[in-house]
Amino acid sequence: MERLETISAFDGAALPPPAPLHIKSSGIAPDESSQAYVFQRIGGKLGKFAFHIKDLEIRMKLKGWVGNEPLVSCALSATLDGGAHVAVERSAGGAREAFDHTMGVAERLIRRTLQRLRHQ
Repeated sequence: MERLETISAFDGAALPPPAPLHIKSSGIAPDESSQAYVFQRIGGKLGKFAFHIKDLEIRMKLKGWVGNEPLVSCALSATLDGGAHVAVERSAGGAREAFDHTMGVAERLIRRTLQRLRHQ
């Protein structure tokens, strides 16, 4: 049976209130250092857009194994001002690598989406 763990937390450097952050993991057991890393990276990558993010959800899932390496999927879903929705999913050979790749793509996508909304 699949175990789904939810962490609802707020890190002052990441998102200002009232934007909720939801982190869900399935098949991956987060520890304190990985949670701190996630909050730090979210703050660094998405903090500049914090006042435009209404809701942010990150899902980490162990998809399987390739040889001795885990295949981890990271999905990010964000609701922005004006009801715009951004979704990104990337897979990689480790949780941190999948998360970093997803955050990089999400940062660029959120930036472009907000620029489009401003020019409408």
